[in-house]
Amino acid sequence: MHDGYPGGVIDLRLHRPQTRLMLVEQTLAALQPGEDILLVFRERPAHLPDYIRAQYPGRFEVSSVDTGPEVWSLRVHPLDTDN
Repeated sequence: MHDGYPGGVIDLRLHRPQTRLMLVEQTLAALQPGEDILLVFRERPAHLPDYIRAQYPGRFEVSSVDTGPEVWSLRVHPLDTDN
């Protein structure tokens, strides 16, 4: 567990492009409120924030943490949808 990201850090630079989206989707499906994760990228994740918002409306807050040029990252915060 990393400080500030109880759900962990996923360094997508270490995974093949063909498996990255599947890994992100599996991770999002398992997240509970309070289990923020950090997704780390080699390049700007131009489409992923919109994809997450469209696929999981109202379930996650997505915000930029690092904005390049060498490392880009997104914080994904699961929202409590039971309230």
